[in-house]
Amino acid sequence: GEDGVDAGGVTKEFFQLLCEKLFDVNTGMWTTSSTNDTWFNTVCTWNGEGYYLVGVLCGLAVYNTVILDVHFPHAIYRKLLRLPLGLEDLIDEDVRKGLKTLLEYDGDDAEDIFCLNFEITWMVLGQQQKKELKPGGSDIAVTSENKEEYVMLYVKWLLVDSIGPQYDEFERGFMTVMEDSSLEILLAEELELLVTGTPELDFYALEKSSTYEGGYDTDSTVVKNIWKWIQSASLTTQESFLKFCTGSSKAPIGGLGEMPFKIQRAGPDSIQLPTAHTCFNTLIVPDYGDDYKKLSERLSRAVIECEGFGLQ
Repeated sequence: GEDGVDAGGVTKEFFQLLCEKLFDVNTGMWTTSSTNDTWFNTVCTWNGEGYYLVGVLCGLAVYNTVILDVHFPHAIYRKLLRLPLGLEDLIDEDVRKGLKTLLEYDGDDAEDIFCLNFEITWMVLGQQQKKELKPGGSDIAVTSENKEEYVMLYVKWLLVDSIGPQYDEFERGFMTVMEDSSLEILLAEELELLVTGTPELDFYALEKSSTYEGGYDTDSTVVKNIWKWIQSASLTTQESFLKFCTGSSKAPIGGLGEMPFKIQRAGPDSIQLPTAHTCFNTLIVPDYGDDYKKLSERLSRAVIECEGFGLQ
């Protein structure tokens, strides 16, 4: 029942809201690492359709050049491009450091020092789970001679075998939209940028490249106050501001300096809040004159209350 002219803004909001729904922690589909990376929940075997939809969502976002607010680790993009995975691709930093310590240990008594077998254990709802990394692995000690094999099998289990059904559905959804041939020319880093955009938000670069309409220019007091407010805001507020104006909290490939952005005057001072046309990356602000406090309060309120109100 909301109003919305789909010149791009409604499409962006559709992707954002669907993304939030599919990545909601209450779905049980995902786990979160200590670095806030999102990973497949190994025990979620009941929602193949959900993983398929997430794959389709990511594929459509790339196809439509829409940036998603997702936090997949780099390993996901290497997997999609069929690239080999290694120790550095592990999500859990503690596990990665532990395995690296094992590999770098140059003594011949690794069996006595590390006391490991070819078996992996983990907890699910307070219950310990075990999996042999090779047949009879629970009875095979990790030694200085076979530690490389142990690490290789451990990495394979974590990044491939343990999430097989979940990842396969995700990849199937992604490839439904993106054919293999269209990915062959990409590096994993490039594919990641296409999905999630650039993490750095350089608002100084955006200020330099911005244009103005309706009577505003770089010397307008309101314009100067807008940039003052943005530069002094927290990262969370800056992300919310960017989402309010463009429909995405992330910068496009190349950074904010490469993104068209416009600030437009909305007539004389009024009780109206600033608005935005996300399809055109345009911020529309009444002329609050030199009243920085008024601009700050109303821009903050507009940004906070923006979601779901007639994006155009």
